[in-house]
Parts: sequence; C-alpha cells; structure tokens
Amino acid sequence: MSNQDTSYDRSISPSAVWALERLAAVRYGRDAPALGWSVSRELIAAGFVTLAANSRQSVSITEAGRVFLRSRK
Repeated sequence: MSNQDTSYDRSISPSAVWALERLAAVRYGRDAPALGWSVSRELIAAGFVTLAANSRQSVSITEAGRVFLRSRK
C-alpha cells in the first residue's frame, strides 16, 4: 500500500502523455507541437490543458497537467 497522493492519477493514453511531455518541454523561439484532434480532446477532458481564448490552435498546460507530469517522474 502506498500513501502517495493519487488525486491526479488519471488514465490517459500513452499518446496523450507523450504530447503533454512535449508541450511541457522548453522550446526557445519555437511554437508548440501540433496535436491531433483526439489527443487534444483527451487532454482537455482530463483537465491537463486548456485552449487559449484568442486562438483555437494554442493550448497551454494547466496546473493539474504540471502536477501529473511531476508525479510521473
């Protein structure tokens, strides 16, 4: 038995995890990687990313997404 915080232990596909990791990577002067529609929807539904209000193509990682990535390390 483990006493780790599992509140962010959500089940997402390996493709979505990979995409979230790529979004979190530091990119100097480069745009965020393009995400497929299904991966985008999965990450939005999990609460790990949010769409920018002024652009339908720009996503940003939420605090829940950051916590999820930290918990995987």
